[in-house]
Amino acid sequence: MIAGIVGKVVQKSGNTIHLSTNSGIVFEIVCDMQTSEELEEGKDCYLHTFMIISQEGVTLYGFSDEKKKNLFLSLIKVSRLGPKTALKLLSSEDVDNLITMIASQDIEGLSKLPGISKKTAERIVMELKGEFENVDIKDMKVYHESLEALVSLGYPERLAREVVKEVLKEGMTTSEVIKKALKILSRR
Repeated sequence: MIAGIVGKVVQKSGNTIHLSTNSGIVFEIVCDMQTSEELEEGKDCYLHTFMIISQEGVTLYGFSDEKKKNLFLSLIKVSRLGPKTALKLLSSEDVDNLITMIASQDIEGLSKLPGISKKTAERIVMELKGEFENVDIKDMKVYHESLEALVSLGYPERLAREVVKEVLKEGMTTSEVIKKALKILSRR
């Protein structure tokens, strides 16, 4: 098994990275969008990896940190949830928020993520809630309400998620988060 790869990013295309190692081998690695965005062509990096062999071929998945890789491995254990859907989840939401949603059994929050139906969200929670029993559960209500408000104002969901995550602090109200988020968004 290939647990990780050190190399230089020679090409990026969406969430697919071509990574050249010192041995002269160029690996094609499929990443979540945040990992892909963090990487720069021509720069060295280390990716935590996991290889999946299927009927379609051999695919190497890469992650910027061990926490993402471990969540990916947990998600692909869920029945009828493949690696593409697991990557889509990791691309659309912060790892800590995903873990909190699973641990707190936030089916509504999970089902709002791209490509996740209510039944899939229920299956994720049922099959994984035991893995995250010791997680400190934070209240996701303010997060979801703030995100919904910004999206309803016309901001792209991905940008809204980034900004809400940036400004949200423990004890803030929804209106406080929205006000701070709007100040940041108005500068961009």
